[in-house]
Amino acid sequence: MVALVERKHPLGRTAVMKLCYFLQTLRNVPLGYRFTLYSYGPFDANVLSDISSAEALGGIQSKTVFYPGGYGYEISPAGNSEFVKSLASDFVVRYGADLDWVIQQFGEFGSADLELLSTIVYVDRETSQAQTSQSPDTLSKQVHEIKPHFDVPYVRSKIKYLDQQDFLSGVNAAAAPR
Repeated sequence: MVALVERKHPLGRTAVMKLCYFLQTLRNVPLGYRFTLYSYGPFDANVLSDISSAEALGGIQSKTVFYPGGYGYEISPAGNSEFVKSLASDFVVRYGADLDWVIQQFGEFGSADLELLSTIVYVDRETSQAQTSQSPDTLSKQVHEIKPHFDVPYVRSKIKYLDQQDFLSGVNAAAAPR
């Protein structure tokens, strides 16, 4: 958590959750989470627990921020970050390039886009585990059913982005209707 937050801060809880999901799913970083689909995309309560643990150890700090529509959190490094990182130094060194990668690929997206992108990857992975492929249109309709607040053309644009980056495994662009 600390090494991730040091690379891009402040981060919200949704961003940390989705970045961990991408690290584990797209880069095979063994974080040990068991993500399930939730209201805001892939979720594992253990990510929040790990954030709390890192905060209790003084490696990160969390600040509540109020917005017109609610509130959120800003997570940033804290004074004890070097010590906390030292507790997992082998892991941080081994997967440092993956941490850099996830920030480079997804660090500029807001929480809504991270929610959508991670949901697309989640649905894509569920489809590919069933050993079926689907067209981008079929995937966009499935994701829109799960996330109706994103319109279908916008979902398609994010599927196209993820497919161009080679982040999707169950999409068969050739299966798209002409």
